[in-house]
Amino acid sequence: MEKETIKYILTDFHTKKLPPVVERDLRLPLDLEKVVSLVGIRRSGKTSLLYGTMQQLLDGGVDKRNILYFNFEDDRLFPIQLTQMDLLLRAFHELYPEKTDQRKYLFLDEIHQVENWEKYVRRVYDTENVRIFITGSSSRLVSQEIAGALRGRTISFEVFPLSFGEFLRFRGIEVRYYDPAQEARILHALNEYLFWGGFPEVVKSDGDFIRGKILQEYADLILYKDLIEQYGIQNQYLLKYLLKHFMVNAAALFSVNRIYNDLKSRGVSASKNALYEYVEYLRAAYILFSTPKYSNSIRVQAQNPTKNYVIDTGLMQAFQADPQGNVGRKLENAVFLHLRRSEEERQIFYYKNRHEIDFVVGGKAGRQLINVSYDVSTPDTAKRECRGLTETTGSLPAVKRVLVANSWTPDLLPRDVEVSPAWQFLVHIQ
Repeated sequence: MEKETIKYILTDFHTKKLPPVVERDLRLPLDLEKVVSLVGIRRSGKTSLLYGTMQQLLDGGVDKRNILYFNFEDDRLFPIQLTQMDLLLRAFHELYPEKTDQRKYLFLDEIHQVENWEKYVRRVYDTENVRIFITGSSSRLVSQEIAGALRGRTISFEVFPLSFGEFLRFRGIEVRYYDPAQEARILHALNEYLFWGGFPEVVKSDGDFIRGKILQEYADLILYKDLIEQYGIQNQYLLKYLLKHFMVNAAALFSVNRIYNDLKSRGVSASKNALYEYVEYLRAAYILFSTPKYSNSIRVQAQNPTKNYVIDTGLMQAFQADPQGNVGRKLENAVFLHLRRSEEERQIFYYKNRHEIDFVVGGKAGRQLINVSYDVSTPDTAKRECRGLTETTGSLPAVKRVLVANSWTPDLLPRDVEVSPAWQFLVHIQ
């Protein structure tokens, strides 16, 4: 790669308008004395967040020539080596010598493509008047690894597919309370969101066939690029089995021993160590999230099954024969992701003794017990969903006991359980 190529890329960027983006709930700090890193699954909108941040800088009066953007999946930069990274700022200074001492904003997209990239970022951070923003593939750039590589110089922000509130924003649907017609539109959108998920490209696409093809492509990329290639997976059958198991059984309890015995009964050779290892790969790649059983004992948490959720309900389409089914579990998965996006709700548990509670969380508002059910219109369903919330008062005190539901019969529910309409719960920013 030559310096003249970099000058062409910079000039091209500075003379063109930024692509329009829909505002996300996450807003990055503009002048933090840390390297700002975005982590998360591929195609979740990390690059668009960078563009949105650049637009905020422009709106705040920053000269666009003080903004440098490089996407390392750009074929003009490929293959760039660590020894060539210094050319980025050298080319900029030759183009704009008057800006040598001015503050610059350096956006490095898909930085994982450059081996040992952290050495360059550390040096520039320490020696230049620059603010740095980086993104990378979730399997190669996770927050723990970034923290170690940049040694206290970074702060990481997780990027998820669209929340339901962002989904409505992308669709141009305004949230208005006490408006029956608008609420009907929102309820229709919620069912669509649960079915197709929140990947921005899928949300913006027209036609079920195209959306299905996109999701299948994402599934293949996640399986082969983010998992098999990245981690050098040898037992591909086992990985595919686990991935499909979690997609089909989202919001269900999971035990390595149970899966091990199931595979053994089928004549599939797999060690427990391999199962633990592959599950960790799924978590590292932001595909899988686990909640432990609520207990003050770490040992009890470790000995009990985890309850697992997947990154996007739309991805289930690529892995199950009945994509129309399990709407209740999809709603529960969406509620989990909504809670998980919140910086206040990182500690999320489930509770299960005589009765089960889907989520035990504790933020600024205090502890909440939350059960999720798509339809609570029969006495049996109401009894099942509310029993855990109302009969654990002594062993699990809480500030709020909440039932999140899409539809319900009020007369069937006890007064001490707060009912939160699913769409309202999901549009509220935690």
